[in-house]
Amino acid sequence: MALQKIPYIPNETEIIDFAFKKASKKANIQYNSGTRMFIIESDMITAVTNYISKMLSYIVQSYPDLDGLSEFYTRLIDLTVGVDRLKVSLSRISTANKTIKKLSRGYIKDLKKRGTNREGIRKEFYGRSVSIINGLSNDLYFLNEARKKLNKIPDINLDEPIIIVTGYPNVGKSTVVNIISTGRPTIASYPFTTKEIVAGHFYNGRDRYQVVDVPGILDRLDSRRNNMERLAFLAIEQANSIILFILDLTETCGYTVTEQIKLLNEIKQNFDRPMITVANKTDIKRVDSDIVDIFISAKTGDNISELMEKILLLVKKNNKNIKKGR
Repeated sequence: MALQKIPYIPNETEIIDFAFKKASKKANIQYNSGTRMFIIESDMITAVTNYISKMLSYIVQSYPDLDGLSEFYTRLIDLTVGVDRLKVSLSRISTANKTIKKLSRGYIKDLKKRGTNREGIRKEFYGRSVSIINGLSNDLYFLNEARKKLNKIPDINLDEPIIIVTGYPNVGKSTVVNIISTGRPTIASYPFTTKEIVAGHFYNGRDRYQVVDVPGILDRLDSRRNNMERLAFLAIEQANSIILFILDLTETCGYTVTEQIKLLNEIKQNFDRPMITVANKTDIKRVDSDIVDIFISAKTGDNISELMEKILLLVKKNNKNIKKGR
């Protein structure tokens, strides 16, 4: 299950201003028609309540059900903005909605009881409502900022095969994704870093395969990895994935072969995933190595069709193993 796209979250001023405009418009129509003041004041309270309630409900419903998401997306959200922080803000919005509706019922009852100062009763309700909405200022700001970050998360379908392309930075991972993907891959700048996730796909018959370039993950202790690097490992952990580990044996990426192999071995030790080890940049130099499954040049397209055959065979084999394990 993917994340739904979250629409713009209005701030406290926008909610209050629109609510009062709705009420004023309704009141002006009723004044001109000679409606009794009790009904006018009551309807203005109702109009403000209905608009605020509608907006607060809209905000809560704009976010996915955090308890109904897959483990992948739950952890992804936690890395990005914090699941607990999201739940707290959404809970405060819901509580404010209930509080204002309860206040509204109480003030409308007061209007019925009193024969004078009905405008004062309505204004008192307005004041308390404004205070409640203003108290949501930080939550509304947080939810809108969280929306911007979450909307940049690529749509990854965990029910379809996933080819994780990984390795050190500058080894040509994004180029590999581009050349094996159908159409133009989605490129999204990810929160916290200037790095990008590139998510593409290709078809073999009716079957759809996803190709995801996670940002270059550095060979260091997990405690020192940033959120982006943790996301890379999170993606690798998924059951229906295989790994395409890209090596740059020419070392033009800025990292030594020794460093790259160390990361390769770490991933093998930490993740029980089928893997194809790919040596890229043969257009620059061919460097033989017995740990490499296939040599390619993503830049020139050399051996890409052979790489695709290996990918399809490994995915097919992996799918059979997954079904046996169920």
